[in-house]
Amino acid sequence: MRVLAIETATEACSVALVDEDQRLQRQEIGARIHAAALLPWIAELLAEAGLTYADVDGIAVDRGPGGFTSIRLGLGVAQGIGLAHDLPAFPVSSLAALAHAARPDGYSGRFLAALDARMGEVYAGWFTFEDERMHAIGEEILCAPGELKALDDHPFIAAGNAFSSYGPELRAALGRGLDRELPEAWPTALAVADLAKTTRSVAAHELEPIYLRDRVTG
Repeated sequence: MRVLAIETATEACSVALVDEDQRLQRQEIGARIHAAALLPWIAELLAEAGLTYADVDGIAVDRGPGGFTSIRLGLGVAQGIGLAHDLPAFPVSSLAALAHAARPDGYSGRFLAALDARMGEVYAGWFTFEDERMHAIGEEILCAPGELKALDDHPFIAAGNAFSSYGPELRAALGRGLDRELPEAWPTALAVADLAKTTRSVAAHELEPIYLRDRVTG
């Protein structure tokens, strides 16, 4: 399956084109680049691969949680492309994409993905890696950094910019099981494309954002 993927839920905006033969990506970190970058990057990737939208089998997009405005932008572009070219859509969690992108090669075990949600809160999701497969543990949550607790005493790796913003509070709350932090890791469009393979498709017009809070921020 050839997938065009869009990641806009965080400051790390990226697009990717993935199939059995190639893995192409454009990515840049910057809070205000998303709107200007998306469509030109997509055009660049298609041109680099010598393809058109007619050669794409589906479009994958980060559905959140993350920045309200940036999530809507990514979903809007995905919907427009999907509707215009009759492509199925694959909505992927930003926290799952973060965990997939940040996982060290060969790692098996627990993994915490945590993003700065602003307003003194974090988005968090627990995952486990077993036999090269990733599984979600429980529901994704929004909470204060000091309220995020480890599942049990098992060691785990954690990733995401929440650890840059709230490192001391998170370390104190999570306890001794926190084995390693990867605060500079971000969700990527390549990860979104990979996760599309195990995600149920929806019609493009059915794409919906996941914010995890009633009051949203940009």
